[in-house]
Amino acid sequence: MRQPVILLGKGEVSLAAADGDVHVEPEGAGLEGIEALLAKDPRAAVVTSGGDEGFFRASLCLERGVKAVVLRRGALEQAREWELAARARSFGRDLFVHDDTRGYERVRAGGERVQVGAPEVAAWEMAVRAASGQSRQAAAIGLDVDAAWEKAAEAAAPLPMDAPVPGLSENLEEVAFANGDKPVLYLVVPTRSLDAARARHPGAAMALARAEAAPLAVEGATGRRIEGASGEASVHAFFSTNPDLAARAASLWEQGSSRNAAAIGELLGYPACCTAAFVALADRRNNAALVYVTAARTRALGASFHSLLDVAVRRVVPFTPCSFGCARAASLATRVVASLPRAQAEALTAALARPVLYLDEARAVALENARIEGAAITFESARFLPAPAPLDPAGELFARKLFGALFEGGGTLVCTDDFFEVRGASFTRRLGRTSPRLGVLLPFGGSSG
Repeated sequence: MRQPVILLGKGEVSLAAADGDVHVEPEGAGLEGIEALLAKDPRAAVVTSGGDEGFFRASLCLERGVKAVVLRRGALEQAREWELAARARSFGRDLFVHDDTRGYERVRAGGERVQVGAPEVAAWEMAVRAASGQSRQAAAIGLDVDAAWEKAAEAAAPLPMDAPVPGLSENLEEVAFANGDKPVLYLVVPTRSLDAARARHPGAAMALARAEAAPLAVEGATGRRIEGASGEASVHAFFSTNPDLAARAASLWEQGSSRNAAAIGELLGYPACCTAAFVALADRRNNAALVYVTAARTRALGASFHSLLDVAVRRVVPFTPCSFGCARAASLATRVVASLPRAQAEALTAALARPVLYLDEARAVALENARIEGAAITFESARFLPAPAPLDPAGELFARKLFGALFEGGGTLVCTDDFFEVRGASFTRRLGRTSPRLGVLLPFGGSSG
């Protein structure tokens, strides 16, 4: 029996030439419905939607091994077609466009690759460089902070910092390793802490990707790791109860962590679907951009936002999920949380189950006692989240005061392309957005209206 063809998306298309079964994406079935079609091992996928829905459906098919993916001609802009062609090439697949007049045409990669779902990356990186050493400018990247908002921030109380979960491990990846969910554990360890890291895993062999430590800094806001900068000397350490696996992971990393990402991901126990989605990306260095891409992909594929994958509050799993609704990633996260002491598990679960307004790795706000009502979120209060890649102290304080002025007293938050708006019974506060248009609502947790 011949493998079927699957039809994904909402656009209309003629499949008169299809030989064999054609399976159509059920309307409203979301990611679960698409996964069910991919499980039929289709020989080809026809994607009829445009925009993010079409792009991420096509990328998902390429990642999952569908040999031929066909786009409706004109449904996607050329830059996105070229990006999908680059992904097809990296996975050894074929990408075509089709219409009834001109038939099929193979799409070949061309031009610069694009990070679909992320803000304006070039403008973002330029803004980060321009704000270097200027605390307030760095705190206001992507926001229209005029004189009135400067004055409001000066007068406002800083948004309270979110409280950490008492006693929670700094690196939950080590919990997953102890659970047996990871053949190899990968840690970036400051040289001064290497002996302590080794002592935490007495039954495991350790291999270093490079014998010599190198300075490593984390860029504020983006979370990009910069080797050779003025950071602390660190090493890339791999642990495993199987010495050969530790040595292999270290060797692959040393040969090129980007080129060998798929093999390294398998050794680290990451879900294959998440590794493939990561490998597909045009740029994997900007950790903040990865959050935007994952959120866009989650929405485009009709997936849920699973609270245990709330990377803005705490990374329970160390990898980038293929979507925030990935069942395999959520299963690993569930095992990690279940292994924690009860009080820690309950506190962490509650902390993760909150909607977040995420700007970057230095500026994110969790909304307390929130109710999600379509595109709006009603909340009682807000907390500034501890930053994985913080601004300098003056910049962080200004950001907290700015958001303190915006979120004071609670209300209803609405995000548009042009502004963030908080409405209360007797006020409306509106903070404008500018290039590179940072800010995405991550609707984790919260009750629904």
